[in-house]
Amino acid sequence: MKYIIVLFIWLLVILCVFGPFILTFFNIINLFRKKKIKEDVIDILTFVFGILLSTIFYKFMEFKDYMDPIYITGIDITLHAPIASWSMPTVIAIVILGMLSYIIIKIRKLDIPPLIIVFSMSGIMICSIFMIVFIIQILKNIYTNEIMLYLIIFPINYILCSIRAVIEVMNYYKQKNLESKEYKNKILNKCNKMIHNISAWPILAVILAIPLSAILICILVLFGQRTDEAIQAFLETSDWTLSQKISPPPIEYDAHYLCTVSLRGHKKLVKPIRFGIRRDNKIVVNRQLCIANAFEELIQEKIPRIHHFIRYIYDKYGYPLSKHINTAIQADITYVLMKPLEWIFLITLYLFDKKPENRIATQYIGKKSFKKEI
Repeated sequence: MKYIIVLFIWLLVILCVFGPFILTFFNIINLFRKKKIKEDVIDILTFVFGILLSTIFYKFMEFKDYMDPIYITGIDITLHAPIASWSMPTVIAIVILGMLSYIIIKIRKLDIPPLIIVFSMSGIMICSIFMIVFIIQILKNIYTNEIMLYLIIFPINYILCSIRAVIEVMNYYKQKNLESKEYKNKILNKCNKMIHNISAWPILAVILAIPLSAILICILVLFGQRTDEAIQAFLETSDWTLSQKISPPPIEYDAHYLCTVSLRGHKKLVKPIRFGIRRDNKIVVNRQLCIANAFEELIQEKIPRIHHFIRYIYDKYGYPLSKHINTAIQADITYVLMKPLEWIFLITLYLFDKKPENRIATQYIGKKSFKKEI
């Protein structure tokens, strides 16, 4: 059973890593090939797998808005969000519009009225333009962080599938030879003939995209979005192609010793409490780190010779060990393992220091510096 679970996990990883590229390959082939390769199956996998994987990946990256500082941990770098979080309702609405429009186009065999088809083409056009802008936004960081490529795979596939769907629906209605009715009203009669002129559908889609966008914007304004939210979603960001905001300087999680490296763990466990200054760098500290450094300060004051020996042992074994802590889980384990030492340090401080909490509170506040920190 154990081997089956391991095999399943490996297959899932391989699927997530290579699946998007395989689907992209088939979508490119189906766009140019007359005889499609499992078109419906590929489409379903593209949208279900693409939306799911993109959402999971976006959440996994834990993107921050431009006003929040980046935390440099040595394990990874949390990038600023390529889309402002407050613009997400607009983004979701555009994506839903694009998905619904694509579905309508794909069920063309139900003899949908031409006007509905043209409006659907407008919806696809609006969503595709948004996808293209999103791809441009991401491009800047693909060269330095290849994993960002996974963010643009689904937008690329949506555009490929949409182009193919529009071409197919136009060919389908051309073969049907739609009959145009005659109306007494000249304007109505001219509009009707234009709608039944399949070759003019792309032009009509561009024209109808304007009122369709206006309707969508009016609905979104009722939910607190701005009229230009789709544009500001990309501009009110930092570190990306279209970004126009400047973020605060990055904040460093010290990565040299066991107590400091444990801060790389999950915040709910390690409980960072404030920022501090170490060697003129802004770092994050928690109570465990402050207690450990306060203990060392006390030992250094009271028994400097023993402090020198303790520091020698710690530098020799603690620092090399800390370099092997490379994941948040490992940092969590380090934090838990350091708990007994933290309690010993705390008891020692309360036994031999008149104001232990004052000493703990004044660690890493920039008032004084020590040659060594834990």
